[in-house]
Amino acid sequence: MRYSPEFVDRVQEANNLVDIISQYTQLKQSGGGYMGRCPFPDHAEKTASFSVSESKQVFHCFGCKKSGNLFSFLRDYNGMSFPEAVEYLAERASIPLPEPVHEAHNDHYHEQQDKKKLMLKANKTAMEFFREMLKRAPNDHPIKAYVQKRKLQPETLEEFHIGFAPDEWEALSNHLHRQKVPAALAEEAKLVKARKEGNGHFDLFRDRLMFPILSPTQEVLAFGGRIHAQGEPKYLNSPETPVFNKSRVLYGLAHTAKYIRSEDAVIIVEGYMDLVSLFQAGLKNVAATMGTALTAEHAKLIKRLTTNVVVLFDGDEAGQRAAERSLPLLLAAGLYPKGLVLTEAKDPDEYVSQFGMESLKAKIDTSPELFNMVLQMWMRDYRGEAAQKVKLMDLVRPVFEAIPDPRLKSLYAQELSHRMNVGLDWVRSALSSASSNRETSRNWSADSRADVRPDANSEVKKPATTAANEPKKPVFSISGSSQAEVLLMQLALKSRANFQTILDQQILSQISHLGVKKLLENAEQVYRQDVAKFDRLTSLLIEQVDRPELLFSTVANSVDFDTEKENKMIADCCKRIQQTFLKEQAKRIALGINKNDIDKLKEIDDLQRNRISLNKTDKN
Repeated sequence: MRYSPEFVDRVQEANNLVDIISQYTQLKQSGGGYMGRCPFPDHAEKTASFSVSESKQVFHCFGCKKSGNLFSFLRDYNGMSFPEAVEYLAERASIPLPEPVHEAHNDHYHEQQDKKKLMLKANKTAMEFFREMLKRAPNDHPIKAYVQKRKLQPETLEEFHIGFAPDEWEALSNHLHRQKVPAALAEEAKLVKARKEGNGHFDLFRDRLMFPILSPTQEVLAFGGRIHAQGEPKYLNSPETPVFNKSRVLYGLAHTAKYIRSEDAVIIVEGYMDLVSLFQAGLKNVAATMGTALTAEHAKLIKRLTTNVVVLFDGDEAGQRAAERSLPLLLAAGLYPKGLVLTEAKDPDEYVSQFGMESLKAKIDTSPELFNMVLQMWMRDYRGEAAQKVKLMDLVRPVFEAIPDPRLKSLYAQELSHRMNVGLDWVRSALSSASSNRETSRNWSADSRADVRPDANSEVKKPATTAANEPKKPVFSISGSSQAEVLLMQLALKSRANFQTILDQQILSQISHLGVKKLLENAEQVYRQDVAKFDRLTSLLIEQVDRPELLFSTVANSVDFDTEKENKMIADCCKRIQQTFLKEQAKRIALGINKNDIDKLKEIDDLQRNRISLNKTDKN
């Protein structure tokens, strides 16, 4: 659906880029803006180089050079289309969407999208109901005793929107009816279930502590309910719906993604309570699988935030199987997985209660690579017999086939050779010859030393650019502009006062670089038509220039400069631009005159006098 420029402007003005980006990385105030570690997964950094300007509503990373505004961040980070970004931001700001005008062939699609929006709204209504039920429960209610037993603080309950489903058959069903939520929609959202006999519906969740499952954009997708007394199942998850697919969702990311990015690592736990208790205890770079096995979609989700993963497994047979299943999935996604089994306690919460958070962090820091952990499980009774070697190779082959990086594959082969006490050539031969996947043999390097010590300058081959993902041609090309022109442009966009000062100098017509000149002339039009829009001018321009990083400068945007110093910088830039302009004018005239052309000779003389005058002023 297309939205009018006026509506887009209204939505943009109602949202704050700092709030949006703070969901994914920790930002700290620095000067006139905010700084943090770059949230984009393809830029791993240890020091903060990611800048966000609240006044201009733009971001820029001085490391990877990514720049943008509200819409481009949601597009590049969350994969949203422009209409999806507008709708998300409108929902965030409680701005109603304009009435859509559907095209006939898109009716079905729009109907499905509208149904999903209504379903998300129904889920949000249910979440608010559960939260209110927990708040209203008497202090002597068993659910309050359970919350106290699990040591859940009020701030934690608020952070994760935890609630309570009453021990009643129709509590939520009746509430949704009062809120005008159609019963058929509530049933499709798996909040209620139709009675087999008679009319009406009953609640799916009853007498449980409720954990809303949120999307990264804070939409309520589904619920998990934990029983607080004896009974089975201990956890009850929402069945899959049009808005919820458990194989594609990790619990907690709406709260923990920014910490995962900041720490450049994620701790994967099993259940809701595991995550919530660890978060409360101070370990915040956590995500939970909601009791299901890790999937390839989960691995892709993790890859967007970090490549470093530590998975906490139970010490029983089920935990071992989970480790075996997750290893090839995580490796195939290009992740570096580690594994940890807490044998001293039944879950992370109990471990922290008994041994403290520092002990758990120490275990996580020293956890072995998941490949080595699984290999140790498989070699528990290994005695080096020929049959055992063959069987072991059959077990590890799918793991090796999943590894995309030949360097890591080579190192794991060496580890396998060492542990099995066989030659490296035999390991490679066994993996290659018995494999049905011919790519396995191709991925081995002829020189094993090249695998172990790759060329520092080598790069991972990127997929070819297609017309579909080719960037749009920029409106303004500012490459090749001089330092004075770039600094003047940066100072002009910094504030209205600076821009007015530059206009008063009447310098725009003398700027030599056509791209910078055109950009500032367009900026002048915006400034004169609507001064209020000037503050967002950088946000509008950032996707229209070929080098958006040139719009940013640590010099021009430093708060250490006062008005007097900035005016001096503007004056200096103007003098340099004027000098260049006069020099070029003199050259241009000189090329087209002869000795008898008195008027043009006089014009050149006047230009030279002006240049000399500027130089004298500069020296003074």
